[in-house]
This record gives sequence, structure tokens and C-alpha cells, in this order.
Amino acid sequence: MTDSSRPTPFRAGRTLVLAMLGWSDAGEAASEAVNELQRHIGVNRVVRRIDDEDYYDFSAMRPRSEFDVNGDRVIRWPASTITGPIIPQPIDEAETNPDVHRIYTLTGSEPSLRWRSYAQEIIEVIERESITRVVIVGALLADTPHTRDIQVFLTSDDAQVRNSLHIEASKYEGPTGIPGVLAHAAREAGVQVVSMWASVPHYTSNADHSSPKAQLAIMDKLTELLGFDYDRSELLAEAITWEQQITDAVDADEDLKTYVRYLEEARDVVDSEAATGEAIAAEFERFLAKDQDSDEDGDRDNRPRS
Repeated sequence: MTDSSRPTPFRAGRTLVLAMLGWSDAGEAASEAVNELQRHIGVNRVVRRIDDEDYYDFSAMRPRSEFDVNGDRVIRWPASTITGPIIPQPIDEAETNPDVHRIYTLTGSEPSLRWRSYAQEIIEVIERESITRVVIVGALLADTPHTRDIQVFLTSDDAQVRNSLHIEASKYEGPTGIPGVLAHAAREAGVQVVSMWASVPHYTSNADHSSPKAQLAIMDKLTELLGFDYDRSELLAEAITWEQQITDAVDADEDLKTYVRYLEEARDVVDSEAATGEAIAAEFERFLAKDQDSDEDGDRDNRPRS
């Protein structure tokens, strides 16, 4: 974890924080957190709106028919938007005496097509606005209990960023989303990049479309990383209500209740100060053994799986 009292390279300089609806946004936790950041710091100037049909397959990502504030029917097209402060903090001041007016956001729908061209458009905006740092925010479904703190991990492929933040490089290989493509394009353009991923309990994904507890965890990590103040009381209340709703649903399903208890025990072992690799492995093996026994008895056929 980053020491909140210690300067970091992401507490200065013009910085773009991005999260996009889609494959890399479990429970919409990432995009909702960045939207909350945008509202909190007053990032209201539209720098670039991208709704070009070259980037979106409208048969897969449908436009919406809605009424506007005047009661007239309008079509809302899938889009992504870069927003910035009304008056951006001057470049030199953003490096030496930074405030929130150095922060930009990118939110909206993940494009369906032509990702390389889309990424190049984003890089052009980054260069035009003299943005020197990018924070990629995502959320993934994980085998983690909703009753424990939501874990948020920082990684970077930039050795200088890793050394400054005391974090590690991601070891992930496999399919990626547009955040991964944008991260790669930004690094190629000489921009410092850090990725932030929240672990959302997978069995909660259909209980409520949003995940305020994960949103709060992301906001806490953003305040720590970027160095700004945030009143978390309202979002905390939403997170507490969400957790209780999930707990009530779990308590009504004995199989799910047993499964969540296993996750809690495993998480407590990992979080223990006395935890060792052997202890964690033993807990995992115990979980697998019990899981197998239950499956053989026919008691856990409907347990959610990741």
C-alpha cells in the first residue's frame, strides 16, 4: 500500500484517470468510481467526445431512446468522453504545487471496433493537453467474500513507477480490454502508467448491478494515489446497505452461505500477520477437499463458480 503521507509521482503533473464500461468493469465499480471522482473534483469541460460509428457496433451495443429534460425524445449513442477542469492548472504548477485542477477523466462505453485507431485518438488528446500520467482503473470478478475489505491492487509495467510506489509488475497474460490497449499506447508515447484493479465478489454480480463497496475501495485508493480529500460518508452508507443486502441474500441460501464462509476463512488466513506460504496452501487444499466432498454428496451442485 502506498503511504498516504509520502509524495508519489502520481500526486503531481497532469493526470488522466480512465475507466470504461464493459469487459473490465465488474459491477460497474470502476466506471462509477471514476464518475464519482469527476463529480467530486468538478471535471466538467468536455475535451473530446467520441461517438464515431467507426468504433461502435450498434447491433451489439444498442443506442437508447430517451426523453430529454424538455420531454422530447432523443437517441443516446454509445460514446466515451474525456473531460478536464474548466481552467487546467498550468503545467509547471501541476508539477511543483499540484491541485485537483490537474486531473482529467475518460469514461464511457468500451469501443467495439478499431481499437488501435481509437487508442491513437486518445493519445493525441493526451499529448495536446500535456498529460504526463495515466491511471487505468478496472474491476474484476474474484473469489473473495463480500464481508471483508475489497482488495485494490496497483501494478505497472514501468520500472520507475514500480520503484516509486513500491508495487509490482502484472504477470497477467491473456485476453485484454481497451484499458490494456490504452495503457500500452500511453507507455509507447512516454507517459507514466499505473493500473488499479478492484476484486469484486463474483457471486454478487447479479444481486445488484452496481457495487458501492468496490467503488468506495477504488475511491480510497485514488485519494491515496493522487493526493486529494474526499468525504466518503455518503458512499460508505451505500456500501454498508449493499453489504447487508448481499448478506441477507446469502443467509437465505444455505449452499451459498457455506461457500461464503469458506471464502472468509481463506481470506482471514491470507490476511493474518502469521500467514505463510504453507499456511495459505494448506487452507486452499482444505477448501478444495471440502468442496469435493460436498460435490460428491450432491449438496453443492448450484454453488456459484467463477
